[in-house]
Amino acid sequence: MTDEEKALQADPSKGSEHGIILATESERDERDLGNTRVSLRFRAKIFSNEGRDLGNVEIPISKKSVLQNFWGWTLLPDGTVLELKKEQLQEQLIVDSRSQKIRAMKGSLQGIVPGCVIEYGFQLTQPEVFSWRRVELQSTWPIRTMKHRWFPVPAKSYVKASLLMSRTDRLSINYTNEEDQGDVLVSGKDIPALIEEPFMPPINEVRAAAIFYYRYGPDTVSAYWNDRAKAYSSVAEDFAKGLVYKDYLERMNLPPNGDLNARLKAMHRWLSVNIKHASFRTLEETEASSEDVKDPKFNAKAVLQSGRAVGRQMDYLYYGFAKVLGAEPYLVLTTDRTDHFYNPNLLSESQFDYSLVAVHLPGEAPDKFTFVDTGSGVSYGELPWWISGSRGFMADPKGAKVVVLRAPDSGQNASETKTSISFNLEEGTASIHWSRADSGQTGRSDRMDLRGQSPEERVKTLDGLCGSQGSFEVTRAEAPGLNDLYQGLHLECEGTMTDTNFTSDLGRYSFRFDGPWEEGVPELTSPTRVHPVIFSFPHVDKNVIDIDAPSGFVAADPPPPTKLDSPYGHYLLSISATSSGYHVERTFSIDTVGVAAAEYDPLRRFLSEVRQADRMPVEFRKAE
Repeated sequence: MTDEEKALQADPSKGSEHGIILATESERDERDLGNTRVSLRFRAKIFSNEGRDLGNVEIPISKKSVLQNFWGWTLLPDGTVLELKKEQLQEQLIVDSRSQKIRAMKGSLQGIVPGCVIEYGFQLTQPEVFSWRRVELQSTWPIRTMKHRWFPVPAKSYVKASLLMSRTDRLSINYTNEEDQGDVLVSGKDIPALIEEPFMPPINEVRAAAIFYYRYGPDTVSAYWNDRAKAYSSVAEDFAKGLVYKDYLERMNLPPNGDLNARLKAMHRWLSVNIKHASFRTLEETEASSEDVKDPKFNAKAVLQSGRAVGRQMDYLYYGFAKVLGAEPYLVLTTDRTDHFYNPNLLSESQFDYSLVAVHLPGEAPDKFTFVDTGSGVSYGELPWWISGSRGFMADPKGAKVVVLRAPDSGQNASETKTSISFNLEEGTASIHWSRADSGQTGRSDRMDLRGQSPEERVKTLDGLCGSQGSFEVTRAEAPGLNDLYQGLHLECEGTMTDTNFTSDLGRYSFRFDGPWEEGVPELTSPTRVHPVIFSFPHVDKNVIDIDAPSGFVAADPPPPTKLDSPYGHYLLSISATSSGYHVERTFSIDTVGVAAAEYDPLRRFLSEVRQADRMPVEFRKAE
């Protein structure tokens, strides 16, 4: 520990209240094909116990990575050195998303206390040369110095090493491309901490980064994407060739007198039912097809005969049928917007996670398209929420286009929940049964997770969805209809609330009707905001709750209705007394995907008023 490091003190005004990164240095050398060398050094000072997270070691690896060297030290203020050894690291899965899976060697430096300095580093080799790699230049901790160097594969005529800087314009960051040395160096100093907030844009879109990648094809943005548009259109056209399309159209029983849009919709449904997409099967369906020797060949006939598609085959298949019917189809590539957005300045197709088809009908406006994602469980003209609300690249052979994949209206994503609550006077508990039917994108992520889980995992997930925590004990948790890819999530839940605080000695009893049977209301507690607020998708939640009065009690005067309207959503709560207790009707909607930081205060106020209304209790009094 140097004298300068010993003298460093916490500075909350600069984000170093709990710790500061003193240095982070990395190097990736890909000059020796098949033997990529990767190294990293990380050093930090800890100012409080909350800074211990800086000592969490995470080394991303591939299947064939070899960790050749590792060091990890905790340098205590009294001069003691504690060591984390290489053999103490454990391999774990750290990213398991729709677009990728990443494993890492993980461990934690020991004995971290305020005033200590920590350092760790590694050297490894791996055979892979990645088509692109993102290096984060900003952390949630301040960084004093950083240096990242890349030695790309030696230049060849058909591939070029490239660098794209992202979100660095206001930071003290420099980069050089030493052509003589064949390396790229990015360095910086005094990088401020990145502020993380709930419901913020994907962190990859707000954090400074350097993207090292290999570029194929033309050098300018327009020329590159026009070239890619022609290439993808050519692949789609080749896939669409052959008489097999006309043969199968006869089997689809399309509306004989229907307009083109109706026939395209019916054809989408037939393909969705008869061709299974490998990425959207249940665990049981995946296991049942484990004996498949290989995926269908890359042509329409093989896919139709096998009844199974992989990758973009379903999109190419829909493209071919749409063209035979007389529409103008185009392939569209896009990203998972929860991770990153499409960036036309990044001249690489590796940024795309997802594909779909844009259909234009003859005679309609040139910019009017219906976006179709066949085989993924969504209806015709609907998109999974994690790609809607973003941009995509459309492969028009006449010239590449950037298209907006607009999010649907809130009414297209709905949940309808019915709940009944009754009290047990002797035990002081409440029995609760509730069921929910979701449509559109509501519940879709949970449903996709359940379909891919084992029976044991599903039990645990369903218990969580039904609210098994604290004083609510779930006795039944089911999701019927999981085998049907196109059915919305349906939950059937029963349980017991054990802390009703109800006894027969009370003259009046107050009960709050909120619980897991209500979809959660976004919570924004900070008085200030830096980033825009981003929601998953617009949606509307409808709840009907019937509460039986405890034995010997009747409903008191119900509270007046609550109606809240805002540019961001709406809320309506109506509570009426009945002969048996209370009847509650609640509707809450979020009508937008994104809200600018400048509008944070009215959005926060609206959501706070909704939560306050949801906490409104109903009261029972002793029957006369």
